[in-house]
Order: sequence, then C-alpha cells, then structure tokens
Amino acid sequence: MPEVKAPDKILVVDDDEEILAQIRWALSEDYAVYTARDRAGALEIFRRERTPVVLLDLGLPPRPREAVEGLQALEELVAEDPFVKVVIVSGNAERENAMQAVFKGAHDIFPKPVDLDELKVVLRRVFKRVALERAGFEERRLGLHLSLEEVVGSSGVMRKVYADVRKVAATDVPVLILGESGTGKELIAGAIHRLGARKDGPFVPINCGAIPETLIESELFGHEKGSFTGATAQRRGRIEYARGGTLFLDEIAELAPELQVKILRFLQEKVIERIGGREPVRVDARIIAATNQDLGEAVKAGRFREDLYFRLAVVRIELPPLRERGGDVLELAEHMLKVYCRELKRPLPRFSRAALEAMRRHAWPGNVRELQNRIQRALVLSDGPLIGPAELELEEPPASAPPGPQTLKQAQEALEKEMVERALLENGWNISKAARALGISRPTLYSLMDRHGLR
Repeated sequence: MPEVKAPDKILVVDDDEEILAQIRWALSEDYAVYTARDRAGALEIFRRERTPVVLLDLGLPPRPREAVEGLQALEELVAEDPFVKVVIVSGNAERENAMQAVFKGAHDIFPKPVDLDELKVVLRRVFKRVALERAGFEERRLGLHLSLEEVVGSSGVMRKVYADVRKVAATDVPVLILGESGTGKELIAGAIHRLGARKDGPFVPINCGAIPETLIESELFGHEKGSFTGATAQRRGRIEYARGGTLFLDEIAELAPELQVKILRFLQEKVIERIGGREPVRVDARIIAATNQDLGEAVKAGRFREDLYFRLAVVRIELPPLRERGGDVLELAEHMLKVYCRELKRPLPRFSRAALEAMRRHAWPGNVRELQNRIQRALVLSDGPLIGPAELELEEPPASAPPGPQTLKQAQEALEKEMVERALLENGWNISKAARALGISRPTLYSLMDRHGLR
C-alpha cells in the first residue's frame, strides 16, 4: 500500500473556546490541529509537536485585554524556532500591537472576525512557503546536523560545490579539497562522509601541520610497546581508528617526505605498519585530504610526491574564498546570528544597513572563520536591537559611493536590486514583511527577486 502522508501540524492559541472550536472544526480535515488557551500551554505543545505554523491571538490570560502575554508568547516561540511561521489573529483594536508583533518576527496578520474560507487560503500559502523552505534547507545543509559550522550559501559557486559533494559522496574514491584557510574544508569533508555509505563509521580528522614532526608518524600509524622511549603500551593510530569510516588529512602539504611514502602505500594496498611492528595491519578506510597550498607547485618544487598527488586528487573540490561568494556573506551572517542567539538564549538583534554594507565591502581574508569570530564578538559587545559596523569591528561604509559610468537604466536596475536585497535581509527573507517594507505586493516582489537572481 502507498505510504499515507501525515497531515501538516498547526497550533491555534486563543482564550476564546468558541473560536478554538470553530477553527478546529474548519481545519481538522486538512491539518492536525492543536489548541492552547494561554502562553504556557502554547509553549508546552510547541516544544512537543514542533508545529511549523502557529495562529496566535495576542490577548491571552491572565491579561486578555492587553497584548503583553501574546507578544511574549511570540518572542518565546521564535526563540525556540526562528523558522516558525506565526500568524497573528487580530481585531482592529489590536492593529498597533499586531504591527509590533510583525516587527518581533510574526509572519503575517489575519483579521478578526475570522473568515474561515479566507483563512484556509492563507494557510495553504503559508504551508507552501514552509515546504519550499524545507526543500531549500535540505539541499543546502547537505545532510549535516544544524550547527554553527553548517554549510550555508546559495551562490552559484557554492551550488557547484554542493553538486560535487553529492556526486563524490556516492563513491569511495579519494578526494582532495583545496581552499584558503577558514573556507570550511573540514566541514565539506564531513559532509562527504555523512552523505556516503560510510556514514555510520567514524570520521577521524588530523591536522598534519599542527602536530610536531616527531609525533605525527605515531599519531597516524600507531606504535608497538617498547618501540621507542616512552612507548609503554601498544597504541593504535588515527588510520586504524578510521576503520570502516573516513580519515581526513588536513594540511596534507605539511607531511614529511618519508610519511608521504607510507600514506601512498596505504592508499595502494590498504595496509599499514605500526612503529616497531613487523606485521602489516589491514585497514579499510576512505581518505579525504585538504590543503590551502598549491600542491601542483609543491610537486614541481620537489616538496610533494607526484604519485601521491595523483592518488589523492582523483576528485578535486575547490572551495572559493568568501570574498568570491557574492551575497553568501550576508546569508551566512544572518544564519550565524540566529544560531548563536538560540544557543545564548537571548533576543535576536538585527544588522543595521551600515553593518550589511560594511560586511558586503569587507575582503574577509580569514574567510568564514573570520565572519564567525566577528559575529560572536558583536553579540558580546552589543546591547540593543541593532548590530552596527562598530560591534563587528568593520569600517563604517561611506555615506554614498561615487557612481561609476553607467546609463540611467543600469543605475535604476542597481538601485532596485539593492533595495530588494536589503528589504529581504532586514526582514529575515520574510516575503510578506519585505513586500510591505517596499510598498509592493508579494507577486511583484517575487518577480523582482527572479529578475535579480535573489531566490
């Protein structure tokens, strides 16, 4: 029998039992409807069920004539899940409070008294948005758990990286990842491991440049008891610990020539010998290597073995520096800000327009790692709802950049794209809020996003 899809979940929060019963009756055929009459009950259900959409009345007990409880419930829901779609169900008298709720992260406003047919249309649209976001995040996160190092970015160069990762993960060939320091080479290696057939095995990283040359051989291959002074017991190396999984050799260019020979033998024969050992040890592990150096030049200079280079570089994945990833820097910044705030359990601030422009202009020599550090620092230094260039320790952008030679049409196009992109970023890519900020309809905004490649 075909698998029956579970209905989408929705949480309705209102202190009026008659309204709850009415909405439950109207929506129960299409959705799994959960109801709550106060803030505490709403949060309890949301934490348990993780409903992607919430219908929220602002007037909740113990102060049903005010918006205090409803607004606090909104802040707590968004803190629990920044991607939840909270639709405020509001009467005309609460219009000002409802607009305040939108500023605090509500997805939209629906008027009272509730027109059930119109509500169904609105919810279909909201759930379609939820489905699109889920699909987009699934593609972007490459099967990784949500973490501060999550792969984020939708630029063309990164979409090619994601495509390469998916292809190479389905094989077991060695991979060489190239890129400047801080571009996320270990993260991509981890994504390849987790998407492949070895995902249930260990992922064992080792930085070949961070361990002293006298210790690196023992770290990689292990040693037998008594093989050298201080070797008081047999010890397995990182390669053996990676059995059944993946060994990630970061900064492979730093490996000494004699160790390059041993790694080459392991790649060819899948066997190693511990220091002081006489018996070969068979190990089934995948090798992924990475470096921030030009290995081709290292081969020409005699610092790196050509045969090992070709063994490692069966597939090469080149990670672009952050300065070449276009709008990814702002997308990464917004993502990191949300994740850090959730970890610190603090309200989510916004980047000022000057901060967005400063991040866009900065060269990012330290790449994603530098961006991560600056945002961490900014969260510690900032108190208010806005993060500016000063908190990020970036230069304040000039009030207005001198225009280059361009036609009137080109200037209009550039300004239009800048305004749309800023509205989207400042409103967390919430289409309804961004459209309202620009004074246009949602369909018009979608059309502008398509025209300027801002999907």
